[in-house]
Amino acid sequence: MLSKSCVYALRAIVYVGHNSSENHKIGIKEIGEELDLPVHFLSKILQLLVKHNILQSTKGPHGGFYINEASGKIKLIRIIEIIDGLSFFYKCGLGMHECSDSHPCPLHDDFIIFREGLSKIFSTKTINDLVKKVEDGNAFIRNLNTKN
Repeated sequence: MLSKSCVYALRAIVYVGHNSSENHKIGIKEIGEELDLPVHFLSKILQLLVKHNILQSTKGPHGGFYINEASGKIKLIRIIEIIDGLSFFYKCGLGMHECSDSHPCPLHDDFIIFREGLSKIFSTKTINDLVKKVEDGNAFIRNLNTKN
């Protein structure tokens, strides 16, 4: 599945997307506290996302993170690719190197269906899609839907 780093990245992006704008940036400490994530670890993840233009950031007393309009349209698969790589979508579910269509492991056929389903979800959903679900009250990430 997704690594802890990737899950943290997705949660933080939704939080930032929901609570920030170019004029209102969110600090790393707030993100960590609100999502109950370790700030030092989260900081490294968010720096990587800034480097790849998924998140934007500014330094200084009024600095922090925000998501611009273009970033909101980024597909979730891109974030997964940056943090974890895409090997999950191609490797054997049991970790067997020899697994293939002609030499399948016991989970091969079932795992292909699972992987393809996840790949479709992550390839079609955008950051904005997740943020909208939170804003509409149809989903939550910690206490996001109670913040204005």
